[in-house]
Amino acid sequence: METQIPIEILELQDDQNIHPLIEAHLNGLAIRLVIDTGASHSCLDKSLLKHLLKNKNKSTSEIVMGIGNKKMTNNIVTVDELKIGDLTINNYPVVALKISHINGLLGSDILYKYQAVIDYKNCLLTFNI
Repeated sequence: METQIPIEILELQDDQNIHPLIEAHLNGLAIRLVIDTGASHSCLDKSLLKHLLKNKNKSTSEIVMGIGNKKMTNNIVTVDELKIGDLTINNYPVVALKISHINGLLGSDILYKYQAVIDYKNCLLTFNI
């Protein structure tokens, strides 16, 4: 079964700086995610996660990630439900990052697992579920 999600293309400054965005739901809250094929793991903003998970005990662990020579330690937080179109992912670990200018990144972990196809011509993201 396939599900298709509309992609919004956000252009910053010029047509050379684009960000493909999709709508999703995190524990019932509507959020926008940047599709990032270069991100190995999906990430959500720390403050968004804090707000959603307050007074809940969620398992966390640390992960060390590096970009170039810079290493960062980040937490992995398990979210109850991430819904993208007809795709519902329960109890999924995401990396918590300080990325308050966006809600989060949809990374290659989910894109690969669900054999995503990004169709820029028709502005659609298709998952095989």
